[in-house]
Amino acid sequence: MSFNLRIISGGMRQMGLCRLFTITLMCFCLASFSACTVVRIWPYENKPLADSATVSTHANFLVQEKERKDGAFVGLTISGGGSRSAIFATAVMLELKKLGILDRVDFISSVSGGGLPAALYALEGYHGIQFDDTTLDLMGRNFQQQWIARWFLPQNIIRYWFTDFTRSDIMVQVFDNNLFDEATFSDLNPARPKLLINATNAGEEPSFVFSDEEFSELHSPLSSYSVARAVNVSSAVPGAFQSISLTRYSSPPQTSRLRYKHLYDGSAFDNLGLKTIGKVLEQAVSTVPRDVAFLKKCVVIAIDAAQRPKDYDPTRANVRGPIDYFVDTDLFNALDVMYEVNRREVLKSFNIDKKEIDRQIFSQFSIRNEQHNGTEDCHFWHIALRHLEYLEGEDSLYKSLWDRAMTIETTFGLEPLDRAALIEAARHLVADGVKKASQESTAPRFLFTKDR
Repeated sequence: MSFNLRIISGGMRQMGLCRLFTITLMCFCLASFSACTVVRIWPYENKPLADSATVSTHANFLVQEKERKDGAFVGLTISGGGSRSAIFATAVMLELKKLGILDRVDFISSVSGGGLPAALYALEGYHGIQFDDTTLDLMGRNFQQQWIARWFLPQNIIRYWFTDFTRSDIMVQVFDNNLFDEATFSDLNPARPKLLINATNAGEEPSFVFSDEEFSELHSPLSSYSVARAVNVSSAVPGAFQSISLTRYSSPPQTSRLRYKHLYDGSAFDNLGLKTIGKVLEQAVSTVPRDVAFLKKCVVIAIDAAQRPKDYDPTRANVRGPIDYFVDTDLFNALDVMYEVNRREVLKSFNIDKKEIDRQIFSQFSIRNEQHNGTEDCHFWHIALRHLEYLEGEDSLYKSLWDRAMTIETTFGLEPLDRAALIEAARHLVADGVKKASQESTAPRFLFTKDR
């Protein structure tokens, strides 16, 4: 699950401390005004094209000259999982950087907590941002604790109760203060991979990707939109965060005809970000001439921080906990099951055997080429936290890492020992993939050879 709502129960006692203050504010509002209504103030809403020049960003589906020049397509996807995913993915990316692979990535598709390292890497160079070992320290910060603390800032209390300002907006503040420094999509580094952040649309078409193409349909420029906001939308799990609205402007703009898209946690549609990379590849093979070499060397690397679904305590008849008196946590268990079923189906489309989902590292899949009425082949490298259970060699070490990793909750704040275990797990899992690449026919060997 993309966020652990049990944090709210831990903050309830603190919320009681501000209730008297909040009631006082409400009484003051009622006494001072003949009618006290909620004010529409969205500090991060998207703008109409009329208010800002149309500027393309480094967040779109186009495979252009930069992506083709090295003769290979390398896509990277990062799953959801809060700080567990953020730290694990950062550590994996740093290992790929040592191998010279990260520099070859053309597109990054991220979901939820995976958006933190994805966006930070895509912004490298903005206001001194560097993607190196210090990034692990940034990802290890307790964003959750800061989020709860910010609930009680006077300005946030007033805006929360009397405007459209939500808990999601508070988390945007946290992400900006710690990582993104109010960056917008216009600040993405063109020397880095194209960034595609995934959300779920509460409508007939469930997929939404923060991209030039999607914002063009809104008659809105992505260039002025907050990166921290997009990352937060991607991790806005129902219950913890409110859905986030994007305005669908008309052309020419007419305020009387405004409509909205309502977005939330991208994990509901695809917790791995793989469907978006698949869409990029489908468009590429249908628009790029077949004799272009870059599709002959194709690989998608998936960083997967998923845990195994947890069962209730079999020794207890009544599993209700303190938070269940306010919100039934069966909702979150049901979401976990949904995410796992969805995960298996998506991995199946990349030729990962359902029975070997926690063992299989490499596969090869086909992309439909509509233009030439055929298919193109691409490799798949699955770097999954759950593969720890089946690593060969240092049994006691891997068992210890496995036991620790499978107890790490999906939150935005982890203990130092949990962070250390994820970093160590990433190192061993990447090394295991490199080792087995020379042994398996479906491995993308071109990534590891000297003439790559």
